[in-house]
Amino acid sequence: MDEPDLLQQARIFLPKYLSPEQQRDLWEELRSFPSNRSYYTSDPALSYQLMQGDGWRGFVVVNFFTLEKKQVSGVIISNSCDIAVDNDRAMPPNILFAPMVRLDAYCALLAQAGKTPAQIESIRDSIRNQRHTSIFYLRADGEALPESLIVLDDIHAHPLRDFVAGQSSCVFTLNVFAWYLFLLKLSIHLLRMQEGIARR
Repeated sequence: MDEPDLLQQARIFLPKYLSPEQQRDLWEELRSFPSNRSYYTSDPALSYQLMQGDGWRGFVVVNFFTLEKKQVSGVIISNSCDIAVDNDRAMPPNILFAPMVRLDAYCALLAQAGKTPAQIESIRDSIRNQRHTSIFYLRADGEALPESLIVLDDIHAHPLRDFVAGQSSCVFTLNVFAWYLFLLKLSIHLLRMQEGIARR
């Protein structure tokens, strides 16, 4: 499928709750990708809600090999409804997240793995243009957020009750364009509806 056809397909799945004007704005932002530079919203009211795709400090990861615990910043993978703190549940839920990694730190790991400077620059360019299906790129946002990425195959669970009770704080909130892009990347990584295998 070529790019114009792909864009037309994406247009079908624009969020229906948006007003016609908001749908038009989102469509124009998608059409300008990857030159679109707007990823974050400045609405302070949204920074108090746990929403899918948003970055937070206070997650805990456990090293599989050493069992060492480490506090990290990460991006919420769980859908927003499933982690709404006011929902009454029979069983305490977990919040799924993927740790944030600075782009320069990731490139340093590539160098340690033997990649040449030219290869690293090519990978960096591919990440910045969202061409890696298992990586979601985060643009820099002032001093608070350096260029970073989310490795979508590094998903962890943190008990929601513990996370809310801890010293957690919002790092960023995606705007509707970046959240929609995040959902597309997450869907591509986790769902393969056309995998080409007949499961008889």
